[in-house]
Amino acid sequence: MPKQVDHEERRAAIAHALWSLAGDRGLDRVSLRDVAREAGMSLGQLQHYFGTREEMLFFTMDFISERSGERTRARIQELPEKTPYAIVHACLCEMLPLDAHARQGSLMSISYYIEALRNDRLREHARDGAGRLLALITGQLELARERREIPADRDPRREAMLIMSIADGLTSYCHLGLHTAEEALAMARSHLDRLFAAAPAHETKR
Repeated sequence: MPKQVDHEERRAAIAHALWSLAGDRGLDRVSLRDVAREAGMSLGQLQHYFGTREEMLFFTMDFISERSGERTRARIQELPEKTPYAIVHACLCEMLPLDAHARQGSLMSISYYIEALRNDRLREHARDGAGRLLALITGQLELARERREIPADRDPRREAMLIMSIADGLTSYCHLGLHTAEEALAMARSHLDRLFAAAPAHETKR
């Protein structure tokens, strides 16, 4: 009997191929033919799954986001205490390029965001993905404020946006070689510590 094609496996192979090439070259230098070759299939086979480059980008970023979400949930699941501080710290660890896999993923994301600046549909897609992360961190900081672990006058959404921006900035400069990934994590953790330490000592329940 002829071997059955696992279509989800093929889609995953395409996503991994694009992820790898974009991290090495940048999305603007990657064609459908390049991705097909990297995935070990013909251009016609790739186009059976994605009719356009844009469709392939949407799927790949969703695929990467899902894998990142799985890793974040695994980090959180392993926490001995699932406090707001610990959960936000786990998110930071996933956002920063702390290993080869994360470094490649962050390079892909940077390349995707650059392309999204010139494409309304990609930009909206990128905003949706960032919005989900923002909502997760905001929710934890709202809980921290209720528990008096951060000052009552802090805006959880604004603080969450600041945490994400710090992580993005540290990631960019890490790729430029201005600091190591470990130093980036230490700096991000220092900001988080200051935020939680800013609550009155007798009210803090961290």
